[in-house]
Amino acid sequence: MKVRMLVAGSVAAAGLIAAPMASAQGTVTPEGKVPSYVELVLSQPAASFSTFRSAKTYSTSFTAAVTISDQKATLSLADGDVTKGSKIGRLANGSKLLPEPLEARVGKSSAFAPLASAMDLPLARFTTVQANADVKVDLRQQVDKKTSGSYRKLLLVTLSSDTP
Repeated sequence: MKVRMLVAGSVAAAGLIAAPMASAQGTVTPEGKVPSYVELVLSQPAASFSTFRSAKTYSTSFTAAVTISDQKATLSLADGDVTKGSKIGRLANGSKLLPEPLEARVGKSSAFAPLASAMDLPLARFTTVQANADVKVDLRQQVDKKTSGSYRKLLLVTLSSDTP
């Protein structure tokens, strides 16, 4: 916003006489609004779980690229196949289930948590704006004995803003 003021002066016959100067002040407050922006790009796991040939712990991972304009957000994981019952979090081959639920974590310093609840499993909290930040999600499956067949689990990965 520009403020302009017209100052009128007077002229006398004998010469110029300066008129008192008036001044004006104003403030300008530029504003802009940035809508919330959330983007989540998932990679396919570099390798799937190998064949369950013996009792041991198998692992794999995938990367989530996170972009969010809000300062508080949560990355979470949920079972995409079922919402209740004994199949939650467990890899399945038809009606055959592995006895232990799939486990997940973000970062080597955090503990693995089982995907064994109807509630989303929070994996990471963000407290600052993120721009295409890579987050590695580690998955782990405990197998008690040699198992045959093709086991699978659909996972829902969610990035949600804490700002309504």
